[in-house]
Amino acid sequence: MSPKSQGFEGLDKETVEILNMWARFIYAPLMEDKTRRIQETNTGMYGRAVSEKVHVELRRLRGVKPPREFVLMDRAAIGLGSVFLHLKAEVNWYRLFHDLVADFDVDVLAKRQAEARKEARVSEAE
Repeated sequence: MSPKSQGFEGLDKETVEILNMWARFIYAPLMEDKTRRIQETNTGMYGRAVSEKVHVELRRLRGVKPPREFVLMDRAAIGLGSVFLHLKAEVNWYRLFHDLVADFDVDVLAKRQAEARKEARVSEAE
């Protein structure tokens, strides 16, 4: 997934490369079609090191404004990853992910969201 596909805007090549360091860490389990732990080490130290490096580099470039949905999904991924790390879960994350999204249809999702907004009387976000 590229930063642009996750809702980021106006990124230069260097910023994209830095964000991709984080993406490679977060999405690594989804990229290998094999049973594995969510993280190859038994501690969160590697993730912390990646996070710190990305943070330092983004600050050097004067930061980046992440979209709200990215922040939500990133925090969910880190939280769930911590749980799976603690449980020492060994799963084929690639297969699990692909099975979950196999029948995904963006048009069906958009229709359901529009219906939910209408029912809840919430205007479409800008």
